[in-house]
Amino acid sequence: MNRILEIKGVAKSYGAQQVLRPITFEVAEGERICILGPSGCGKSTLLHMVAGLIRIEAGEIAMNGITVEKGGHYVPPERRPINMVFQDYALWPHMTVRQNIEYGMKRRNVARADMQRRLETLQALLRLDGLLDRAPAQLSGGQQQRVGIARALATEPKLLLMDEPLSNLDVKLRTDMRGELAALLETLSTAALYVTHDRMEAFTIADRILILRDGGIDQLGRPQDLFERPASPWVAQLMGYHNRLTCRFSDGGGTIVAGDGAVGGRRMTAGSAGPAVAMTRPESLALRMDPDAEKTNSLAVTVAQSIYEGDRWRIVAETSDGQKLHLFHDGRVESGRRASVFFPPDSTMLYDVPNSDAHG
Repeated sequence: MNRILEIKGVAKSYGAQQVLRPITFEVAEGERICILGPSGCGKSTLLHMVAGLIRIEAGEIAMNGITVEKGGHYVPPERRPINMVFQDYALWPHMTVRQNIEYGMKRRNVARADMQRRLETLQALLRLDGLLDRAPAQLSGGQQQRVGIARALATEPKLLLMDEPLSNLDVKLRTDMRGELAALLETLSTAALYVTHDRMEAFTIADRILILRDGGIDQLGRPQDLFERPASPWVAQLMGYHNRLTCRFSDGGGTIVAGDGAVGGRRMTAGSAGPAVAMTRPESLALRMDPDAEKTNSLAVTVAQSIYEGDRWRIVAETSDGQKLHLFHDGRVESGRRASVFFPPDSTMLYDVPNSDAHG
């Protein structure tokens, strides 16, 4: 498959601060890659370097098989086969919706017939009927974002760059828009590099997710692979494994000892017996009210708190060595109640401490 974007050993520093360590990855034709990570990890810097808005200091960027930046060679943004959708919409306030969408096409001298065809297609795909003659100020946030996306797609870029384009929308509209955007990109078979800090947004839109941390790639893979086999405790936490249990391996295999019990799980790092970390999702754990029941893959706990969350109760429990676990139950449990927590082996991720993330 044709590679639309090739990033080869690209790095960036500002003085003594290294914002991006040398990273390498590719985007195939029609592929959607989401760059996921917390604020300050280098997501937007990477996107702006691909756009040509920030110069790289090492490595190479190629688009459609042509080098656009390497050493002293530099192709400016307007000559790269890309377009960008910004977080703040960035619409021309003095232009109508129609004029905003047509702006890039006019600059590229697109024929009037082709311009009209693209306008009609995007109007239908992005549900802009009746809005073309309005000013941006007359539109809602969701409508403005649709116009921003239409304007970016109008020039038919080989690669669409999107910098947290839904972050300014309210929760419901954001949820609706991410589904619409995923369907739109699939319909158009447009390659996209999409920055977000929202895991569900990445899951909805991405073919592959690139986990960026401290300027480096922690893991790159399909959403299902990252969810089922997170490469580190840090990636696991990003994937929703919010329980972190400090323990030790009882042998060289997949069993750990914590508190006064033993739990089996999936060994995610290869090392010798010794200190370990177990990562689990609150949704995976099960509370057993009889502390003396079957103890296979279970730890004895004391219930510390019950929090009502509408359709379920969040239970905060403490192991015998004082570590806290969060899980869900169908009812309130009295504080101080002794119980046990069952750990499903397939969804309990075990990591050697030397290979784990200290910030966990």
